[in-house]
Amino acid sequence: MTEETYEVDEIIEELIEEKKDVKEILTDMKNICELMVDLAYSAVLFNNDELAEEVKALEEEMNKLRYQLEIRTMVAARNPEEAGQLEGILRIGAAAERMSNAAESMAELVLRDIKLHPVVRDALQDADEIVDRVKVGKNSKLVGKTVEQIRKDAKYGMDVISIKRGKKWIFKVDDNEKIKAEDVLIVSGFKENVKALKASK
Repeated sequence: MTEETYEVDEIIEELIEEKKDVKEILTDMKNICELMVDLAYSAVLFNNDELAEEVKALEEEMNKLRYQLEIRTMVAARNPEEAGQLEGILRIGAAAERMSNAAESMAELVLRDIKLHPVVRDALQDADEIVDRVKVGKNSKLVGKTVEQIRKDAKYGMDVISIKRGKKWIFKVDDNEKIKAEDVLIVSGFKENVKALKASK
């Protein structure tokens, strides 16, 4: 498992600043799990170290959310009876983290240069759509475009699943979100469309 780099004080401070409730934290954990699994499969399919590294970075984000979930749940429990009722929330969080750990294990196969059996790679290549990572350069044609424009552009025609901007992740990507230089886009689409998008980076 990725080394947990977040200190408790930092986690609490961020929790207070963002004012996330339990529902929002669980939603973020769900989105990260789905993203990690997609990225891990693509990392294995293309033997891509960059995608594998993004999976590991997301694992750190998941660790942070797990702590935030535990803190929020403990604060919400006013008595032993309520604590028992809230146990299910912690179980869901723990299950989500196990899923993210599994995705990280897949990414480790790539980072450790462990070769896959051809049958496994052939099975992964049957997917119609792929998930990939696109780093937006300072002079990219994508800078200033909205997510909606990228999705509706016949040349690209793909979904922006999430955006990594600096150290922050945007998981709820709004159609009107404008792409900025140095953004890392996690996109989903057909292989040829992904190739076209990368050519514009």
